[in-house]
Amino acid sequence: MARHMRRGEQGPGPARGFTYLALLWWVAISGVMLAALGSQWRLDATRQREVEMVFRGEQIQAALAAYQANTPAGQPALPTELAELLDDTRQGPPRRHLRRLWSDPITGQAWGTLRTEEGRIRGVFSASDRKPLTAPEGIASYREWLFDIPETPPPPPEAASAASSGG
Repeated sequence: MARHMRRGEQGPGPARGFTYLALLWWVAISGVMLAALGSQWRLDATRQREVEMVFRGEQIQAALAAYQANTPAGQPALPTELAELLDDTRQGPPRRHLRRLWSDPITGQAWGTLRTEEGRIRGVFSASDRKPLTAPEGIASYREWLFDIPETPPPPPEAASAASSGG
């Protein structure tokens, strides 16, 4: 029994195989391009988190230095909690050394804290052990990227100039 083809129908032939192969190639190429785009997006997101980590870390570092510099006589020079940087009530009207308490952008959690022997906070770091994309020399993980201040404040400018002049 012979089957009659209607107008517009294609029989089994090379045109159908070519369309199928073209579709397979299109799917494969699209998959490769989407994978490359996804890894580029991930890389860009990591770079942005690093930039944000540096900004936030430096803001906390500057707030710690301001807290230390504005310490009244007889008071501890460093806070025991980062929240103390938001509302410093050690003297006079409250001071805000930091506008808000940010989380670590790499982990999304609280910052790790560097503490003095007395338990006072002198710096922060990310708790992530991942390797940073761009970091200062000698830093192998985010955990090693520290935002800290010296434990003892530098001498006031008058004392430094008097000590250097020998008098």
